[in-house]
Amino acid sequence: MISAIVDTHCHLDLLQEKGLEISQALFNAKQHGIKQIIQIGIDESSSLHALEIAERFSDEIQIYFTIGCHPCHQVQDSEIEKIICLTENLRSHPKFVGIGEIGLDYYHLQEKKRQEDVFRKFIELSIQLGVPIVVHSRDAAEDTYQILSQYKNQVFGTIHCFAYNLEYAKKFIDLGFYISFSGILTFRNAKEIQEAASKIPLQNILVETDAPYLAPMPHRGKRNEPSYTSYVMKHLFHLRSEPKQKVEEQVFQNSQNFIHKKRVLC
Repeated sequence: MISAIVDTHCHLDLLQEKGLEISQALFNAKQHGIKQIIQIGIDESSSLHALEIAERFSDEIQIYFTIGCHPCHQVQDSEIEKIICLTENLRSHPKFVGIGEIGLDYYHLQEKKRQEDVFRKFIELSIQLGVPIVVHSRDAAEDTYQILSQYKNQVFGTIHCFAYNLEYAKKFIDLGFYISFSGILTFRNAKEIQEAASKIPLQNILVETDAPYLAPMPHRGKRNEPSYTSYVMKHLFHLRSEPKQKVEEQVFQNSQNFIHKKRVLC
């Protein structure tokens, strides 16, 4: 039994929309050793909902939240300004842990210039406030890296749902980022991701679900939930050479460092 896991990226609000009540999801999570959950914002309304969830349900499991602007949401400048204002107003909230998810998504959208402009705006906000970022990057490894590298030693955070190879994992780590592995890590065809998880420094690894998406094996294709972070962790055990207890303890400590806004020590 794994005793201490943090689901560092979850959408409990969307999980509820898919028929699983938040209280039930948290009960299930507790049964599988989940101690903390980070509820992710993707726009203004979901960020406000993330705050509400973190305040309402933290008696059951410690829940933290982020404020974000997902690259697939084609928001107007007026909403971006509202998200920025919300972040500035809540920066000192004890449950607020960072800005995100933000980033680039070339799988769904090809409006690269607009995505990059918004990404930079929130990176610069994170630097101003001294808080980490949660980066969404899909089919955009090189552009994500090039943008982040321009802010090296200023910005820090996590590459969520990492889906690239070992080379890119090392590049992002060199910039001071955690690499967060989702249920994709358990997929049979995810060889490059598994290689990255097996070879990067343990101190740079986080785990997540991205629930309700990307359920790990043996639940692939079904609704995901925070309790399934345990499957990601168990697969990580198989990939790493360190003892299971060391892997569990270090990944949990990494999560605490992120939550408390501490930079990765490269």
